[in-house]
Amino acid sequence: MIDESLVAKVSSLSPADRLELIGMVWDSLSPDDLNVTDAERALLDARLADMEAHPDDQSPWPEVKARLERLTR
Repeated sequence: MIDESLVAKVSSLSPADRLELIGMVWDSLSPDDLNVTDAERALLDARLADMEAHPDDQSPWPEVKARLERLTR
């Protein structure tokens, strides 16, 4: 269980700092820490193959983010 004082400290951070912390925690995980089912792995492999087969169908993150922001206004 996570210590409540740690949760309080994290909650007091700015949104930007919390996002940075999320990235740092994510980067601290190894592939062995991530439990992926066979079905999830198959889906990820299929999506990766589609991305590699159709590179022109992909959108860079800033464009995707801008579209999402427009949709959620």
